[in-house]
Amino acid sequence: MSNKKLSVLGMIAVLMAGWAVLQNRISQNVNVADFSSSLLIEGLQVEAISAITITSDKGAKTTTLNRSGKGFVVADKDNYPADIARINRLINNCLDIRTHEKVTDNPDNHVDLKVTDETARYQVAFMDKDGKEIVRFFVSESDGEGGAFARLGTANDVYSIQQPPYISARPMDYVDAQLLQIEQKQIASVAVRTGADSYVLKASEDKTTVELQDMPEGKQVKGIDYKSVFGAINSLRFEDVTSVANSPASLEFDNTYTCKLDDQTVYKLTLAQKDEKTYAKISADYLDKSQVKVGKDDSEEQLKEKEAKLLAMDAAKAFTQKHQNWVYQIPSYIANNMTKPLAELLEDVPEPEAVEPAEAPD
Repeated sequence: MSNKKLSVLGMIAVLMAGWAVLQNRISQNVNVADFSSSLLIEGLQVEAISAITITSDKGAKTTTLNRSGKGFVVADKDNYPADIARINRLINNCLDIRTHEKVTDNPDNHVDLKVTDETARYQVAFMDKDGKEIVRFFVSESDGEGGAFARLGTANDVYSIQQPPYISARPMDYVDAQLLQIEQKQIASVAVRTGADSYVLKASEDKTTVELQDMPEGKQVKGIDYKSVFGAINSLRFEDVTSVANSPASLEFDNTYTCKLDDQTVYKLTLAQKDEKTYAKISADYLDKSQVKVGKDDSEEQLKEKEAKLLAMDAAKAFTQKHQNWVYQIPSYIANNMTKPLAELLEDVPEPEAVEPAEAPD
């Protein structure tokens, strides 16, 4: 190999070594920045948590979450099941809070820094199965630049923190409020009964149109309101929930909205209206009650059809069991479509325009 080539290779080696040193220094600087803060809460055993309380608005709002089996329930909503993903997010947000610098250890400064029961933006407490407090912490209002102050309940030390997480004390924020999510193409028909009025809307076989069954003579559908009635159940959510036992005794569930799917699953809502709010009980059923028998000569397609039927039957049963003890308050825009009188969907067929007779030729 020539001296020139050796010289070039030597220069490359020096450059590579220099780049490696530079990368190492950059890496060290990044690591120092990443670990310059400390966790506010250390050593919390998540499996030991039996209850969580969140208090916000300077003590005005409190939500309690109690462990039940493998999950949690919202005590403030008659122990309605909490959404496990939201509970996990809450715990992770709390455990991810990092302190940056110690501001004070003098309790006389706690009020001014807004890290007391009466002044904190929120406080969160984790309890064990015996009701004993595992850890409690306070977080102040943000300073407008993404900073705040935090303190553990058992210590006087107050720390500055950056980007404090948003933690809600609204009970409904820990509930999955989605009751149903149904694609329009799955719906075969919708039946509405409101008072003495009842009607059925049916989808065409190709799902391109919706028609009123037994259209009154001289009438036709008006506008597109009927489509809103037909699809009212597509994305069904609730705004509040209470147990059947604790729901108002004066509720009269005298309206019905029934949705039949192509696979023979039926969802039924019985509706009650009180003080401009609409309440609903919901259940599911599977219309084909015939017994499923598997034969040794069944084709793969037949086996798949029978499996689909069994799964649909089990899903309907599980849905009813999950919701049978609850009364849901549903949004007014959904309730209005589910209880719309037939008269509001129809209009008179316009009279044909009179045709003037043609003049006779001269």
